[in-house]
Amino acid sequence: MAGNGLGPKWLPKKLRVWITDLGKIFFKEAAWEIHDTSYARGNPARSECDRGFLRAMLRDASETTSTGKILACCLLAWFLWALVRLLGWMTYNNYKGIL
Repeated sequence: MAGNGLGPKWLPKKLRVWITDLGKIFFKEAAWEIHDTSYARGNPARSECDRGFLRAMLRDASETTSTGKILACCLLAWFLWALVRLLGWMTYNNYKGIL
């Protein structure tokens, strides 16, 4: 897969690693890897990629046992989804040589 972890490829690698490690606390699915691969291929449409990313994160949140962790997962999922909706246009179908 072409996943670079959570965060756009233009973020410093250390910051992407930190955000990805934080995400692994809350999310067990490799949602960002699938999302990054879809972005790199430019298929499916960006809105579908982002919707699938959100669904995967919310699915993980629903499987959590602690109410506090469910809330934190949901908040983080919606925040990350908002970021990809706002900024994803910069990288969608614009990866060179990753696949």
